[in-house]
Amino acid sequence: MEDMNTNKKQYKTGSLPGFIISIGIGILIYLVLSGMNFQTSWLDYNTIVANADSNVFYKFIWYIMNFTEAQFYAGVFASLGLILGGIVAWRLDVKNSKLAGFNVCYGSNMFPWVLASQLLSLFIAIFILKYTSLFGNGEYTWLPTFITVVGAPPAIMLLYGPSIKALLTGSILGGIMGFPVAFWISNNIIPVLEVPGVVSNVFTMTITGLIVCCIAKALPWMEKVPAKPLNRSAKSEKETLEEMKKPLWSVRRVLADFSEAQFYGNEIAGLFVILGVCLDWVLNSNHGAYASGAIPAIILSQFIGSAVGVFLYFNKYVEKGWYGTYVPVVSVGPACVLMFGATMPVAITAGILGGIIGPALAEYFCDKLPEDYHPTIGNVTSMGVTTIVVSMIIKVLPWF
Repeated sequence: MEDMNTNKKQYKTGSLPGFIISIGIGILIYLVLSGMNFQTSWLDYNTIVANADSNVFYKFIWYIMNFTEAQFYAGVFASLGLILGGIVAWRLDVKNSKLAGFNVCYGSNMFPWVLASQLLSLFIAIFILKYTSLFGNGEYTWLPTFITVVGAPPAIMLLYGPSIKALLTGSILGGIMGFPVAFWISNNIIPVLEVPGVVSNVFTMTITGLIVCCIAKALPWMEKVPAKPLNRSAKSEKETLEEMKKPLWSVRRVLADFSEAQFYGNEIAGLFVILGVCLDWVLNSNHGAYASGAIPAIILSQFIGSAVGVFLYFNKYVEKGWYGTYVPVVSVGPACVLMFGATMPVAITAGILGGIIGPALAEYFCDKLPEDYHPTIGNVTSMGVTTIVVSMIIKVLPWF
């Protein structure tokens, strides 16, 4: 055991070739997509927004797009890729396949329940409470209905396990609360602070996560139910360390960060998301990312942010088994690209700073959480603080 602990301490940073390959993939995607800017009529973002209030088809398209709002893609094929990739990863996980990759939903065997809570809570927000009706007055071009997909409902399922009671409780509470809180912060706090809009979304996840977890603890029918364990053979600590120091592990870890916001955390789901958003871009560059034309720079910032975190905090992965390197992927990187411009210097700067600051802050906030509060509350708090800090830094840099 002492020899193994000594071996662990020698891993301070991740694989340098793995880091370079990950950055290279991000740059390659950026260059290829930048040269394929096609503007067509296929599901134009502005058309979707103009009809999401009154037309059932476009409301359903908005419903699907919400699954990848956290990555700032908001694309139909990106979202379908995420769901399909999650299903594939879960089935491979259940079958104990060698191709399964990282355990989906952290090895909890809870993927169907997590997905069900996301589908149900989002259905409540869009089709029952009809929050998208605000599109009808033409005043708004975006609404934060997606909060529930990456917030309290899936976190409650992972905390309480597979039960109809937990599914209905988390989905109803999350579906009702997420949008109003985000909408109020977005309209009353963000304009005063002059920070990226994502700050309102992640602080909403923090606030509603704390409230829903607190309510769930007080409800008499909320009991923790163990999930059926996965039939997956465990690797020895030595085998795990040998695998982690290879370049391929770092690349896989970066891809997995693209599906962490939805609690999937698997490289197959992450790869499907990236393929989906690329298809969205090729079909119409005015579809994803709110027709901003920023998809290539957003993807570049995300690869850099995750790769920097995985490389710098590799020792944390060795020590804890998981670390919040996905924080910049779904917050500061894309937020700064949208705020300061879809250029390579902005994407690189935001990615590097986010990769350095975000994961460490997430660990700090998670360590402060009381028992029975899901760690995602600490992670989303880090996203908000990191985005504010990095956007302030970029603001004062004279070359931006």
